[in-house]
Amino acid sequence: MNNMEHQDTLNFILKSAKSLHESGLPTHRLEERMNEVCQTLEIESQFFSTPGSIFASLKIGEVAQSNMIKVTDNEFNIEKIESIENIIQQVLTKAIDPASGITELEHINKLQSRYSKGITIFFMGISTAAAACVFGGELPAIISALIIGLGIGSLSLLLRFVPQLDKIYALLAAIWAVFVSGIFNSYFKDFQLDIATICGLILLIPGFTFTVSITEMVNNHLIAGLSRFTTAFITFVMLAIGIGIGESFIYKLDLNKGIHVWNRLPFWKEWIALIFVPLGFVVLFKAKPKDFWWILIGCWISYFSFKIGNQFTSNTTAVFLASLLLGLGSNLFSLKTKRNPSVMLVPGMILLVPGSLGFLSISKLVESDVVGGIQIALNMLTTSMALVLGIIFSNVLLKIKN
Repeated sequence: MNNMEHQDTLNFILKSAKSLHESGLPTHRLEERMNEVCQTLEIESQFFSTPGSIFASLKIGEVAQSNMIKVTDNEFNIEKIESIENIIQQVLTKAIDPASGITELEHINKLQSRYSKGITIFFMGISTAAAACVFGGELPAIISALIIGLGIGSLSLLLRFVPQLDKIYALLAAIWAVFVSGIFNSYFKDFQLDIATICGLILLIPGFTFTVSITEMVNNHLIAGLSRFTTAFITFVMLAIGIGIGESFIYKLDLNKGIHVWNRLPFWKEWIALIFVPLGFVVLFKAKPKDFWWILIGCWISYFSFKIGNQFTSNTTAVFLASLLLGLGSNLFSLKTKRNPSVMLVPGMILLVPGSLGFLSISKLVESDVVGGIQIALNMLTTSMALVLGIIFSNVLLKIKN
């Protein structure tokens, strides 16, 4: 290789790292993957990644360089991560040269999501309604969660025209959720207010971000982990404050207590919801439609293993066992299909992350119930640790090689 080819190889490494980061890959996985790629290409490398930047020191032959790359933290995109991995694999196997790999990466980065904004908003509503059903909600709570989800999705459209709203998006969403739930509570007797509100906001509650932050800290990525932890905490606080503002507004309206009753849904509602939840994840995580079945399996493994385990042991232990089985299933999927385990792993984890506990903890603190808030926060921390340790243990039992 001449110096020009060496430079193309280094540029390809940097472009790959940035593309994977902006597709939602956690920092500890990003560093591990890029070091593996560099080792295969016989490049001396050191990577340091945070949620907003990548530092890379690379050397191949006589060409050496150090780089600091500013990145934007985007939503998790399963299809894009797999497409980038395919290009990396082609370069490693010399099916294409690094220069062509850079061109392919630029093409992928310019591609629009296969799902339009309208479809995404629709499935945000479907996901929140299905979540309400899974958590035991009856028809009024399910419809309320549906309206909240659709409203939050529609609110995101305003960000195109008023980008400044992004800073208070969670606050506005929480106010909307309380307003809708309050209206339903004034009409229906024994309305499940907490289920409707929490499930309506479930896509904004940063339980997954909090769990990823714990994972990064467990893997000794303290700066990245603390950064995500702070982001999750701020979102929790904004949601709690929004709930408080919304409740004050509803109180001022002086609405009557609901008197209308409803017929309870049949027992098989849970099975219907457990089909629509992974269907929503396909769109929200930007996966390919054909991945629905793998996402369905991942969700069912985590949900039913937790539900069965919770009958015989504590909540924390049940989460550990569920995440262990989910991790093993995801790794087995990766070994058999040669695909990224995140296709099954991430959607399945969403059903286990304790985001609602964090939300309730902050709400208690805002209401001056310090003891109750701290107790729930500690419960959330132990649940997150159990989830993370289950995934790590599954990687020990069934290690996959990228």
